[in-house]
Amino acid sequence: MLKIVGVGKSHFADYVKSISSPDIEMEQITPHVYSFPGIRGCDPSMVLTSQGAVFIDTAQWITQLEQMIDFAKEKCGGVKYVINTESHIDHVFGNPYLKREGATIISHEKMVDGYYKIPPAFNQTTYEYNLDLLKRQDPTQVAKLLPEGEEEIGKPDITFSDRMTLKLGDHTFQIFHTPGHSPEQSSVYVPQERCVFVGDNIFNACQIWLHSVDFDALFHSLDWLQSLDVDYIIPGHGPVKGKECIVENKQFLYAWLAAVGEGIEKGWSKEECVERISFADRCLMDIGQPECMEYVQTNNVRKCYDYLMRKAEL
Repeated sequence: MLKIVGVGKSHFADYVKSISSPDIEMEQITPHVYSFPGIRGCDPSMVLTSQGAVFIDTAQWITQLEQMIDFAKEKCGGVKYVINTESHIDHVFGNPYLKREGATIISHEKMVDGYYKIPPAFNQTTYEYNLDLLKRQDPTQVAKLLPEGEEEIGKPDITFSDRMTLKLGDHTFQIFHTPGHSPEQSSVYVPQERCVFVGDNIFNACQIWLHSVDFDALFHSLDWLQSLDVDYIIPGHGPVKGKECIVENKQFLYAWLAAVGEGIEKGWSKEECVERISFADRCLMDIGQPECMEYVQTNNVRKCYDYLMRKAEL
């Protein structure tokens, strides 16, 4: 059963609960904007317009994906568009299911390169990864997992290079290429709702993944996002918040770089930095991802080390 609560009132708000039941709250951010910040994976969201719903990213649990689809049908006739902020599996898992609902998929042109892929370090195919995830976290829906290869139908129908504007009903969606967390990273600004969906350029109140980061691009994109006149930032992961979370995210990034930079100054090698530096005690992993903590810490250190060493050579 789908529960609707006010912004900041979902079980993610106190961030002490993990997965307990499929009856997880969907937050109503504004009269037309809804988000699921309390489930495993990204924060799948939707904007209800007078001519149908626009989904920004998709749920990684089939239970919540179906709840969102049913909610959109009830409120405004169904899903018309899906805008992906990136190619990582937790953002695009639902694409093929939504394509079957008649939705048009929009993304940056670079998304095709990484669509439906997972990090090689996971030592699984994407199908094996999805199957394992559903067995552990959404077991009643395992039978609905698409056969391997059928995810191809969820590739984008419309792509853009720098920016594009989508108009549906009385809403305007301004989609911008804002690289950083990933090369294809995009943000969706909805001026009528005074909100922006920023994807994984922001992780709020949880560990940040830097495995595909371009630091210079990320800081540039965060500066640009800070210039927007909005009330709500819907992050890729974590609770919905105001613009202060942009500053907080920058501070976390600077802390990572400072810690690794100090290690370099001490003469530590990359692997010595990996062994000695960890931010695991700073905050939890996002919901449903505790097993990824070591991977995130290791790769974050390596990405920071490589970035700082390149900067030193310039």
